[in-house]
Amino acid sequence: MVKVGFPFRPARYTRLPKTPLAWFATCLLGLLVAVLFLGALLSLFGGASYLWHLASEARVFDTWSVLHIVLTVLALIAVVGSGLAAWRLRLVTAFLFAALPVPVTLVIAGSGCHTHGTCQAMGWAALPPSAFEWQVRIRPVTDRNEAERIAWDALSQASLEDRPFQAKRFNDHWIVSTINDSGWPGAHAVRVDTRTARTALVPCPEDKIQCGMERPTVSDGRRVYQDVHLGLSAVFPASSAVCTARGDEGEPLGFYAMVRAPEIPCETVDESPQMGVEVARSRPTVCAELHASSALWRPLSPETSRLFSGQRPTLGGLPSVACELRNGDDVAISVHSSTASGHNPGTTYQAYVMTTPLRLAEDIRAFELFLKNVRVGTAAREQTD
Repeated sequence: MVKVGFPFRPARYTRLPKTPLAWFATCLLGLLVAVLFLGALLSLFGGASYLWHLASEARVFDTWSVLHIVLTVLALIAVVGSGLAAWRLRLVTAFLFAALPVPVTLVIAGSGCHTHGTCQAMGWAALPPSAFEWQVRIRPVTDRNEAERIAWDALSQASLEDRPFQAKRFNDHWIVSTINDSGWPGAHAVRVDTRTARTALVPCPEDKIQCGMERPTVSDGRRVYQDVHLGLSAVFPASSAVCTARGDEGEPLGFYAMVRAPEIPCETVDESPQMGVEVARSRPTVCAELHASSALWRPLSPETSRLFSGQRPTLGGLPSVACELRNGDDVAISVHSSTASGHNPGTTYQAYVMTTPLRLAEDIRAFELFLKNVRVGTAAREQTD
């Protein structure tokens, strides 16, 4: 009988270890290759995500961009090269391929450390700070938050303690107003070029709106403050400083008045008593719905109700929800009403007064008179000064 066999063995099988020690070394090297291969694969996915971000929405091209591009290329070479080498059982070659992204990964980790312990451990791999001082802008500054971040960096470089307050865009630049820790406007605003993001400090003249802050007007007790679009009008007590209430994006929501000097800009934060009326974000049916994170809002107490001449306060002559909040030396009263009818959701309005226990009786009398002169909805749109 003639014995038939294979004329040759595949090359990959000739490299199998032949002793227990060789098996141990091969398995250890294979484990290292597997770990490095997994790391390269993760780096490849992370780098691909960064490249998509760079191509679709990144604002600048800088050292971080270069590092991630290099990491992505090396990770791709590592995955393909180590995979082919491992298939052919060339584990040393596979190890060398799989280790290609490691140096760049260490540089990124060392340069981008955010904690003291990490920086101490990885500081040896970090690039010098001067390596990150350059950048090329690839998209204009169109986002308000980015303009404020750029302004913050400019203020820090100028060793100013002021911080960005509000950004406003013009044709080819942003003006970012500033305030200090006390909430007062800074002496300078930051001009940010829309195309290049270059910054410059510009003065805020005292005879104009300081750093984008609105100046109040002084009520004569007769002037009607009206916003036809909002369907809202009100008359404030004489000598009070009246400002426009605004939302997060600067959109007008109504009006409010503060008991303080009229030369103080509207956005300056202090504890002055105030009252106002504006469009509300929600339509509460009970006082507990006024603020989801606060259990301090309650229906008007009997003592407070008596200060309203014994009558329940209403807003715009509509059914209203009246609530009060007492927190230490702060007292707030809020009255909500809505123009909703049938299937029409309408608009919800709120009038409020914020005061102290010592001023409560006096301010409630003024607030009660204020409520009588508030018009909402169609009544406000038809009203004339």
